[in-house]
Amino acid sequence: MSLVDSKISYPHVKDLLEPTGAEIDQVVEVFVDAFLGDPFSAILLGGNLDLAPQQLRANVQAALIGGQVHVITVGPKATDIVGASIWFPPGSSAFSSEDQRAAGWNQFLEAVPESLRRWWMDYFVPTVSQLSTNALGSGYLLDSWHLHIFGVMKAHQRKGYGKVLFQLAETRAKQNHTPLVLETTTELDVTIYKMLGFHVCAETAIGSSVGDARMWLMLKET
Repeated sequence: MSLVDSKISYPHVKDLLEPTGAEIDQVVEVFVDAFLGDPFSAILLGGNLDLAPQQLRANVQAALIGGQVHVITVGPKATDIVGASIWFPPGSSAFSSEDQRAAGWNQFLEAVPESLRRWWMDYFVPTVSQLSTNALGSGYLLDSWHLHIFGVMKAHQRKGYGKVLFQLAETRAKQNHTPLVLETTTELDVTIYKMLGFHVCAETAIGSSVGDARMWLMLKET
């Protein structure tokens, strides 16, 4: 343990900057664990949950290039990361550059069946984009702090870690009174985010060959 590490109190929230391969692996593992059993994950993956690590890694790699990855850790080791969030601050968005897409997203789309690839590109992405445009107007999302993925490992849930992790982005958003926006797909998450000060702006149905779901768009002014 370094002298710097010895002065850090845990749990500790930080940006994931210039991460090691082990740290990236652990963030992917955090998300895989957090979303295990989530019906919407099955929809995103066409029912093939073996694709989850690749899909989530693509999101992490893209955020390391064009967004921000925040983590909460209970110790100095990579495996001590127990929660993570992916945010895209104002002026940035997920997979908006070729660098982001080439870091794993293109490879994910190549690995999935043609039917799932078409579902993503021709249906899901446009549907989610239209949800925010209809509710908030064109460009609003790009001017906001957009929460892309958020998860805490199941063994560390209900300890307040999620709230502490969330506060890093909220503090930054408050500096310029920038709104925070997110999409979620369970009524439980809607309740949790309402407790954090969000309100529902709109919702839409999401259909797929695996099953159907609802998506809620939520907003918090700062």
